[in-house]
Amino acid sequence: MDVDGLSVRVVALWNDWQLRSMILLSLWLQIFLTIAGSRRKYTAGIWLGTLVWLAYTSADPLATLSLGTITRNQGGSICTTKNESITPAFWSSMLLVHLGGPYTFTAYAVEDNELWSRHVLQLLTQLSMSFYASLRSWWSMDPLRYLAIPIFIAGIMKYGERVLVLWLASSNKFRDSANEERKLLREQLDHKISRDELDNRDTTRYDEVLGFDGIRPEAKHLHEAHFLFRTLKLLYGDYLVTYPTHMISSYIILKSKSAAEAFELIGVELGFMFDVLFTKAMTGVFWRPRLFLRSINFLLSASALLAFWIMARNSKAYSEIDITISYLLLGGAVVLDIYSVIWMLLSDWTMLWLSKQRKPLPESICQFIYSSRWLSFLIHKKRWKESMNQHAIHKQIEQRIPMGNLFSKGHNFRRWKDDVDCGLEELIFKRLLDMRSRYSCQDDQKMILAERGDHALENYNRCSEKFGWSVVDIDFHESFLLWHIATWFCHVGHTESPLVKVSRSLASYMLYLRSDMPFMLPKEMGEAKYMSTSVEATFQVEEGQTEGSVLSDGRSLASALDLLETEDGWSDETKWEMISQVWVEMLTFAAIHCGWKEHAKALSQGGELLTFVAVLMSHLGINEQCIYK
Repeated sequence: MDVDGLSVRVVALWNDWQLRSMILLSLWLQIFLTIAGSRRKYTAGIWLGTLVWLAYTSADPLATLSLGTITRNQGGSICTTKNESITPAFWSSMLLVHLGGPYTFTAYAVEDNELWSRHVLQLLTQLSMSFYASLRSWWSMDPLRYLAIPIFIAGIMKYGERVLVLWLASSNKFRDSANEERKLLREQLDHKISRDELDNRDTTRYDEVLGFDGIRPEAKHLHEAHFLFRTLKLLYGDYLVTYPTHMISSYIILKSKSAAEAFELIGVELGFMFDVLFTKAMTGVFWRPRLFLRSINFLLSASALLAFWIMARNSKAYSEIDITISYLLLGGAVVLDIYSVIWMLLSDWTMLWLSKQRKPLPESICQFIYSSRWLSFLIHKKRWKESMNQHAIHKQIEQRIPMGNLFSKGHNFRRWKDDVDCGLEELIFKRLLDMRSRYSCQDDQKMILAERGDHALENYNRCSEKFGWSVVDIDFHESFLLWHIATWFCHVGHTESPLVKVSRSLASYMLYLRSDMPFMLPKEMGEAKYMSTSVEATFQVEEGQTEGSVLSDGRSLASALDLLETEDGWSDETKWEMISQVWVEMLTFAAIHCGWKEHAKALSQGGELLTFVAVLMSHLGINEQCIYK
């Protein structure tokens, strides 16, 4: 075959399919982001996170590049239609819809919300390019040019809503919204519930003041979670939480709730926060006009699809390929809108609104949804998957091999997931209730928030003297690294009792946070120092060196813990009870010393147990932002 002839064919093929392939890829990215955008709310994972990031960072540039290609080649040989300038102009309006993004996904991270002003400029630029492409084809007699109008309007509305949502979720606007929420809470609570009622724990009027009376039992947890979300907005906005507000939050958490129910309630609350920060959920003061515009948007897309079907059926002016692509674009837009409507109708926001109305029709809809097993399953499926990532310091330790072969060569660190079971939730909840019971003044609060294992040791005879050096005399990062090593040494050869499992899981979870989510941990240790410590531990593990500061201290701590059984007469259960309490104390210390921006950053990746603990602590008043009296 002639090389020149082959190159000509390749160039011709590229000219024919360059724009088509980019537009189809843009549609596929919108479909993926729509589905993955709702899944990442409750599912964390490296693969999902990586794919979402790639799709998110590629979607806008790809749509912009496609739109630029249409504008640049307007009137050129882009496709094989008889009306070559019409179909690309029609596609340019569809690309504007793609730039508006899916309803389930607006930002990959909280920092993206700060770029709303950049999107305003991009909106104006893309509008100009799409308008130019449509204008160039307007003088044609082909009726397809009229179909570009409703799609163009739909694209403006969709992109405009995206900019609006990004602006509402930006830090300055969110803080303004939190300030308004603070005023509303003061008006609702501070002037309606007396100090005596709060001090005496007189909760008889709480439900009445909160407006929970008459709410369907199935939906009451949504109203409780939404009130807690309003309080969380204050914390995220860096405002203080008044005494009545956090006392009523505590009442909601503690009222006839087990630890599992409390964690589930926090999951719903964090779902509200996720929707506000990362999606186009119908929230805030603009939800009614947005709902109206979204309905118009769907009608425009559906009517354009119907009109195109009528025109394409009676016209031979376009190639079958371009007609098929146009069907995919219009049909994809309609299907994605339908998916988003279903997502919106089954969202906690809609169920919250319906259960507030107390009218026959909303009541009937609520009854139908909650009585339907399938719909109820879909609602509850959109919750945090109660799991936590694990990071073991050495693969062989987990396999419970003999002590002598513990540090054999050729093995790397290992990551996996573990469930957050009821036993762990109960242990955390018990710890938080103990912290809350010891409050008497603001000074107590500071002392209690500084506990990172020392209080747990004080509860056991002479343990503070023996092990205090490992939690008080060294910085926090080195402390939990030593306890991680000691826990794994102690764990080898033991049966998997509930306390052993809890201790092992928390030890591995804290190391995962340090390795993969370091921004969530206190900045006591410099990054360079931590890296040198980690490299040293890794080198010693891989080279079989058991002598050295990190490993030897951890092993010495493990030996001292084992002596509690052989010399002090402790039972195995008592020893692991103390170890588990030390780990829970370290967890609560890390949780409350992590900033809310960092918690929100983790929320975009599926959520962390650390965030659940921090939110739960704050609602119980265990936070410096909570005014005690």
